[in-house]
Amino acid sequence: MSDMTIVAKLLDDFGDNWHWVILHDVEPRSEQQFWASHIDTACGVILDEGGSVAELVDTGAPAEPDCPLCLSGVSPSGNAAVQVAEEIMEEAQHAPIP
Repeated sequence: MSDMTIVAKLLDDFGDNWHWVILHDVEPRSEQQFWASHIDTACGVILDEGGSVAELVDTGAPAEPDCPLCLSGVSPSGNAAVQVAEEIMEEAQHAPIP
């Protein structure tokens, strides 16, 4: 099984940014429906952890998201928020103490 990455908005807030949304371990159910073991965004929002069928609907999504964390260059296959936090902590450990 493979992952599928799409650009989408979170359903609870259509005023929100466009995100990289990752459907993990995808199995097609129909042309627009896909089962995924879990669904999250590149910036760390967990949308579903228990396996579900996602229906893809054309909402006029752009080719790239506009979420700053999704665009930070962190791979869409990982948890970007955790990776960004780890980078900040690592930099802080090497910063001189005044």
